[in-house]
Amino acid sequence: MKIYCFGNEYIDSDSMAKKIADELNISGVEFIKTDSVEGLTGDIVILDVVKVIKEVKLLTDLNKIKEFYPITCHDFDLGTELKLRKAIGELDSVKIIGVPMHGDISEIKSQVVKFINEIRGQI
Repeated sequence: MKIYCFGNEYIDSDSMAKKIADELNISGVEFIKTDSVEGLTGDIVILDVVKVIKEVKLLTDLNKIKEFYPITCHDFDLGTELKLRKAIGELDSVKIIGVPMHGDISEIKSQVVKFINEIRGQI
């Protein structure tokens, strides 16, 4: 199972997903750090920071991602990109393991592992 990890390791408020990926070693799970959904197709699992949450959440409905209205093509965020790619048929199911911006990394890792195991049970 591949999990695509987004964020910016140089910005504290956007680095939690990649920190978690660096610390987890789960048999059968490959964490891929990336900054782009370019080339991703089919069913995907993403690990990323979600600004407004306090605990790890599993998001499976892209329609629940806050609408963002870009001014130019350079303003697209991950949610907008995922919605567009799903609309044109490049993506099937998208599962996002959303982690908070800050918190106890041990507790966050534990919650992430719980959701990974839940997703693996669905495959």
